[in-house]
Amino acid sequence: MEEDKKSTAVQPEEAPKPKPRRHKAASPQSAAGMPPAPTDSAEPPAADGQSTKKPAASPKKPRAKKNTKTTKTAKPKTPKAAKATKKAPADETPERKAPAQESPVPAAPELAEPKSESKPEPPETPAREDTAAPTVPDVPSTPELPEPAERAEPAGTEPEPTADAPAADDTPAAEAPPEAAAADTAVTDTPEQTGDVPAEDAAEPSGLVFSDDLANDKALAAEAARMANISRTAQLSIAQIMAGLEEDPAPSAGPAPASEAPQHDSAADDEDDEPQDTIPQALGRGVFGMFKWLLLVVLFVLIIAGGGVAWLYRSATPDMLPEVKVTFDGQELAPTAYKWHVPVVGSFFRRTYAETLNSSPVVLEDAISDASPDIIVTPSDYSTQLTITDADKETVYEGSVTGFRSYLFAENGTFDAKLVVTASDSAAEDSSSVTGTETWQFRFTVSIKPSVTLCTPTVQQGSVAAVRVGSTMSRTEPTLTGPLESTGFVRAANGWICYLPIPWNAETGNTELTVTADGYTETLTLSVRAASYSYKDYSAKSQLMSPYIGADDAPDAVRRLLTTDGGEIQWAVGGFVQPFLDSFDTPLLYGMTEYVGRSYSERSTNYGYGGRTSTNVVIKPKKSKDSMIVPASGHVLLAEDLGGSYGYTVVIDHGAGLRSIFYGLTALDIEAGDDVKQGQLLGTSGRTVVAELRIGTVPINPLLVWRGQCDGLKYY
Repeated sequence: MEEDKKSTAVQPEEAPKPKPRRHKAASPQSAAGMPPAPTDSAEPPAADGQSTKKPAASPKKPRAKKNTKTTKTAKPKTPKAAKATKKAPADETPERKAPAQESPVPAAPELAEPKSESKPEPPETPAREDTAAPTVPDVPSTPELPEPAERAEPAGTEPEPTADAPAADDTPAAEAPPEAAAADTAVTDTPEQTGDVPAEDAAEPSGLVFSDDLANDKALAAEAARMANISRTAQLSIAQIMAGLEEDPAPSAGPAPASEAPQHDSAADDEDDEPQDTIPQALGRGVFGMFKWLLLVVLFVLIIAGGGVAWLYRSATPDMLPEVKVTFDGQELAPTAYKWHVPVVGSFFRRTYAETLNSSPVVLEDAISDASPDIIVTPSDYSTQLTITDADKETVYEGSVTGFRSYLFAENGTFDAKLVVTASDSAAEDSSSVTGTETWQFRFTVSIKPSVTLCTPTVQQGSVAAVRVGSTMSRTEPTLTGPLESTGFVRAANGWICYLPIPWNAETGNTELTVTADGYTETLTLSVRAASYSYKDYSAKSQLMSPYIGADDAPDAVRRLLTTDGGEIQWAVGGFVQPFLDSFDTPLLYGMTEYVGRSYSERSTNYGYGGRTSTNVVIKPKKSKDSMIVPASGHVLLAEDLGGSYGYTVVIDHGAGLRSIFYGLTALDIEAGDDVKQGQLLGTSGRTVVAELRIGTVPINPLLVWRGQCDGLKYY
C-alpha cells in the first residue's frame, strides 16, 4: 500500500499534460438516478445527515475541460466524499501538494502500473464476487461532521453557464446531499481489500457515470483512479485514528486551504512527533534523580543526628565541670571566673559553661609572713600561669606555679596576683575530656617579720656579744640601739650580724638592746657578768711596764683607721690563733691595773687611786727577735715605722670592724694593702710586743679571742 501511495503521490508530477478533449456531458437524470454501489458492510452510512470525522485534506481535484457549448453536468460525488473524510495521519498518507489549477490530468497508462506489482493479499479480505460490485469491509462508524463547504472552482477552470445549458445549481441531480457523498466514500474499496484490482475496476463503484466517450477517456479514468486511491487512504486513516483514540478534537468549520500541509490531530501522532531524549539529557535526568535521592538521605541522616546531638547536649550538665583547688600560703582561694567546654560530640561539638563570679580580686585575710610562700594547685596536671604585680602595677613575677617556689619577695607590701589554670586539648588524655580555663584573682599583703636572735645571752667583760637578724624584705641594714657601742650590722650567710664589744669596765647585769628590721622592732636583753682581773703594786714609777699604750694612747695614724667601715668577715675560715709559734710571757694582761705607792689596806681591798689598767696585752717572747705570724686572715691597713715607743706598727682588718694592732716590731714582712692569710709571716718582734684587738674603737681581750674563748666571734 505504501508503494501505491507513493506512486499515486508522484503521478501528477510525472504524467505528461494530455490534450484537451471534448466530452459528452453526462445525463443529469442518469447522475441523479444512479443507485449507490452495493456493499457488504453491516453498517450503512449514517442516515441522520451527520457526516463522519473530517478527513485529511486531499489535493485539489483536477478537472477535465468541458464543452462550453454543452449543458453543465452535475459534480461528481466522489470528490465530495474525499473532502468529507478525515485528514490522513502523517505516517499513512504522504504529504502532497495540491495540484495547480492548470495541472495536467495524469495519463491512464501510468495509473495501471501498480497492477503489475505483486502485493501480499491482506488477511480476512472477503472474496470479491464481481469486479463491478466489490465487497466493502466493515468500517468503524465515525462521528458526524458538519457538511464541508463547497470548494470554489478556480477561475477559468469551468466556463460560465450559457443560456443553452442550465446552471449546475438548478440541476436536481447535482444537489446530492453530503450523506450520499459520504456513503459513496465509505463503500470504496481500499487497496488491501481489493487486492490486485485494476484502477478502472476500482473506480466503478464510486458512483460516477460517464458517457460512452468518457469510458474510453484515459484522462478521466486516471482521475477516477486517483480519487479512489484518495478515498481508500482516507478510509484507512479514519479507521486507524478511531481505533487508537478515544476522542478527537472537533474539526474546523471549513475545508483546509489547498496550500496547507496535512495536520495530525491524534494523540498518537503527537507522541510519535515528540523528539527522543539524547544521551546528555538522559544522563542529566539520571543525575538529577540521584541528587534528589541523596538529598533525601542526607536530610534523614541530619534529622536523626540532630536528635542525637540534642540529647547529648542536654546530657552535658554542669556537674561534669572539673573541680580545681588552689591554696596560697595555706589559705584556700575561691575562683573569680571560669569558662569550661564540655564535650558533646567528641572534640567537634562542645557545650560551654562560662561565668564571672567576682569582678574584683579576693582579699586574703592573713598576711604573708614568709618570703617564699607556697601555692598549690590540685590536680597538678593542669598548665598554670601566675602573674604578680606590686602596688605600682609593676610585674614582680610572671611564670608557672612551679617556678614560683624558688621566688623570694624583696620587700613587704601589698600585691595583686592572677592565676589561670588551663586544660587544653593537647594536655587532655582523650577528646572526651573537659577543656577550658578557670581564673583566680586575689590580693595579699607580704608582712615578713625578720628573725632577731641574741646569740650570746650572757657575756663577760672584755668579751664580744653577737646579734643575728634574718633576711629582710627591704634589703636595708637593720639597726641596733643600747648602752653598748657597736659598728653596726654586716651581711652574713643567712641575713645580718652585729658584734657588740664589751669593755673591760662595762656595767654588769642586764642590758636592753633594741633591734629594728623591715619596720619591725624587737627588744633584746643582754646579761653582762664581771671578769676576773689582776693588779700590780709598785713602790716606784720606774717599775711600771714599758712600753705602755693605753686606750687613749693610740697614735693618730692608728686612730684614723679605727673609724673606717669594716669589710667582709675574714675569720670565718680558720678563726684566730696566737701570733707566736713558740710560747711567750704576758707581763701585762688585758684589764690588769698597775698601782704605785698604795697602802696596805688599799692593796688588800684593791681600791685606790693613781693606778692604770691595761686594755691590751704586753708579750715578751722567749727569745729576742722572734718571728710573728698573722693570727687571722685579713687586709693590711697599716705597716710602717711610727717611731718612739710604737716602733714598727701593723694594723690588719679582719672584717666586721674587728682589727688587730701590733706595736714594737723590729722588721716587717708585709706591706699596707696586702691581703694576708692566717699563719703568714708578719715580721720580727722586739724585746716586747704590744698586741691589741679592737672592734671599732673598743678594745677587747685578745687572749680570749686567740684561744677561742670568745663566744660572740664564733657566729658569722
